[in-house]
Amino acid sequence: MLIVALLPAAAQAQSSRGAIITSINVASEYRYQGVSNSNRNPVTQASIYWWRPDNFYAGLFLSGVDFDDPGHTSYEVDLYAGRNFDLNEKKTRITLEGMFTAFPDEHVYGPTYNFLQAKVAARHTQDKLTLGVLTSYVPEASYGSGVAWRVEGEAAYALTPSLTLKGGAGRRWIERGYDRSYWNLGAVATWKTLALDVRYVDTNLSRAECGYRDWCAPAVVGTLTVNLPPLY
Repeated sequence: MLIVALLPAAAQAQSSRGAIITSINVASEYRYQGVSNSNRNPVTQASIYWWRPDNFYAGLFLSGVDFDDPGHTSYEVDLYAGRNFDLNEKKTRITLEGMFTAFPDEHVYGPTYNFLQAKVAARHTQDKLTLGVLTSYVPEASYGSGVAWRVEGEAAYALTPSLTLKGGAGRRWIERGYDRSYWNLGAVATWKTLALDVRYVDTNLSRAECGYRDWCAPAVVGTLTVNLPPLY
């Protein structure tokens, strides 16, 4: 998923003092760069996003995971912070972000699943069309996989105020492992505080490259999000 730190409308109304926005998701599975991180099982997710008027922000993302590993790792915690730079009357946004991804209950032998990454993203909106691109750098990927680079793009077109078509594609290069391409296509429907995202997702990884599991097989992934009122 391409994260460009978009500010929810609820926060814009409180722009003079910032806002803390929270949400809860239920997803049919958790796909990360095209690959299932939940063993093709449903997950519950939660997000807390702190936005400031000076365009600095920070957040926390929680998700269930299932790597089918001996230690039965069960959840992921993402801590991130960054800053947005708005240009062209806010039609264009540049974002710089750092993120730490941790798996607190991992019990693995050898290198950790945890990793750090730096991101640079850009987004431009023209009428109903929004285009975004992101690149990220990981100095040491999960389980000693070495340096990883990623480039990802996404497009969104607002058919109506409550229905948006979305699609994206990306490519990841990794020092020790299999490079992969991934893509998705779908739509997001909103109603009051609810959002339903349905996407077709796929990768170019073979079953053998995916450890003879179906984690890389094409799938339709649905995510229902409940956006809670701002905390202040």
